[in-house]
Amino acid sequence: MDTIAQISEQLGSSEQATAFKARRALAVRAAAAGAPGKEAERTALAAELAGCLVAKGEGGDSKKKEQPPRYSVAARNAICRTLAEVGGDAEVAALVQTLADFDVREMARFALDRIPTADAAKALAEADDKLVGEEFRVGVTNALGKRRDAVAVEALKKATTDTSSEIRLAAAEGLALQPDASGDAAIVEVRKQLGPASPRAAKRMDIARLQLAATLAKAGQKDAARGIYQGLASDGADEAQKKAAKSALEHLG
Repeated sequence: MDTIAQISEQLGSSEQATAFKARRALAVRAAAAGAPGKEAERTALAAELAGCLVAKGEGGDSKKKEQPPRYSVAARNAICRTLAEVGGDAEVAALVQTLADFDVREMARFALDRIPTADAAKALAEADDKLVGEEFRVGVTNALGKRRDAVAVEALKKATTDTSSEIRLAAAEGLALQPDASGDAAIVEVRKQLGPASPRAAKRMDIARLQLAATLAKAGQKDAARGIYQGLASDGADEAQKKAAKSALEHLG
């Protein structure tokens, strides 16, 4: 049986058959390690993968003392995808390091998005604040929106004040998925700032408020949900959103 290091090498092969065989072998290992009662195997596999992800090869810039990654871009992307299945807190540091790699950072974000731990959430929050590239940061913001914890809520609130309007909108929409009524004020503020110049942004924020109210109602926070619905029904939302808010109020009781 090939080692993870050998599989990682094969993942970057120019021979399609070899690369395919390596991807298949990695998938089989991940599936086996993910089975119930295989925690030790999963931990060991994740650790090996994280080591390969950040492993350095020979060469590089001798003046800067930088060494290139040992394994190919294809291999590192495949490793990140597999860490999304088997990784945990111990692998977060390697994935965070990989976020600085433009060729692989999207899959590193993908993995962090799917590791359901506080450390992974914190890593995403820090990435949203520090990394460059609007499209990538929108993806990170969307990933935070899927979380249900205080780290995500605070990071999303902070992102609603970003210089990028797209990030602010994405952050507000992420807050709409959190069962935290305090997010409404941030959503309203984004609408206030972006809505006058952009009917599209205003509509997105009205829809986000409807979503937040529904999220709160589902979480048992009916009074908070009712307040948002009443506000939408009476303020400057368009007719479709007003109608939706009034209908929700009737069903909320």
